[in-house]
Amino acid sequence: MRCGGCESQVKKALLQIPGVTEAEVQLQPQRAIVTMSKNIDVAELQTQLSNAGNYTIKEIIAAN
Repeated sequence: MRCGGCESQVKKALLQIPGVTEAEVQLQPQRAIVTMSKNIDVAELQTQLSNAGNYTIKEIIAAN
């Protein structure tokens, strides 16, 4: 992501996925925090992001 437009595009793409309830996207550092009502495979998230542009995602599990 390089600009606010990219940030908005990624957030919009993530929020269109059934089960995603919240998406917090930041430019610096480049990251997205995704809240889900059910488990969604990273491959499904990646597919949606690839449809939106040249974006990639990787899973980092946060400690509760």
